Amino acid sequence: MTALAKCVALACGISGVCWAARCTTVAPAGILREYDNYVAAAEQTMESRFDSGELAWAPAEQSKQAAARLASGRMVRGNVSPAALNQRLAGQNGTVLDWIGAIRIHGASVADVKSVLEDYDHYARIYRPMIFECKAVRNGDDPQAAYDVILGLQSEFRLAALIPLHYAFRTKVRMDYSSGSALRVHLGASEIRESDSGVPGRADFLAPYHDHGIMWALNAYWRARQQGKDVYLEFETITLARSVQEFVCKIGFVPIPKSVVSAAMDFLPPDCITVIVEGTRAECERRAAR
Repeated sequence: MTALAKCVALACGISGVCWAARCTTVAPAGILREYDNYVAAAEQTMESRFDSGELAWAPAEQSKQAAARLASGRMVRGNVSPAALNQRLAGQNGTVLDWIGAIRIHGASVADVKSVLEDYDHYARIYRPMIFECKAVRNGDDPQAAYDVILGLQSEFRLAALIPLHYAFRTKVRMDYSSGSALRVHLGASEIRESDSGVPGRADFLAPYHDHGIMWALNAYWRARQQGKDVYLEFETITLARSVQEFVCKIGFVPIPKSVVSAAMDFLPPDCITVIVEGTRAECERRAAR
């Protein structure tokens, strides 16, 4: 067992009660404003970037390799988080995490993608294990009307492949759809409540913005365009989390290393991208095959 695992195992104790039940923090109002400003600016460029071609967000030095991976039918994902902004927010207990994933869905249509995204009754199957609950109500009879959605989200991260850290959230979101030359869907969270125990379905919610700081804000975007017999799909998620730099916590007399929260933040956003992108593709291809 590594020194890190030993440290966390000692802090957690034989009973398995780990730091996820402690180590809470508070989201300062200033970083919430910074996050909103970043999202507003990012949204201004999303449409033109998507219209400019596949993988327009990928760094130039990685574009050839990314294009080859996409052409082979595999998913491409990348971290486009704002380094300069995060450097400024680090001392204010904030980090903006911006990740994008892309894939080609063979034999599917944009209508198939929209049908999957509107199939809220089956989200727990399509996007398992990340989504364990979903309830949605449409705002009106217009086909373009938005949905008010309650999502139950969960994640398990294994520190040093040994110590499980569980997270669970109940989120209230609005999902807006727009169609034209492409399908664009925006998910915006109005409330995020984290479970203190990390057990899915348990209503032991911590106060908003006074929790473990894993996800204080969430905006997500699906973008889909028909390309011949295939669909090119992108999924982007922009979240706000606590700062690793400001992370300080002890359980008893044992200090919890910053690498605990750092490793979780490195794992959770790309894991979300994988679940959503691969889940959407699998369900679209399943329906197309019928």
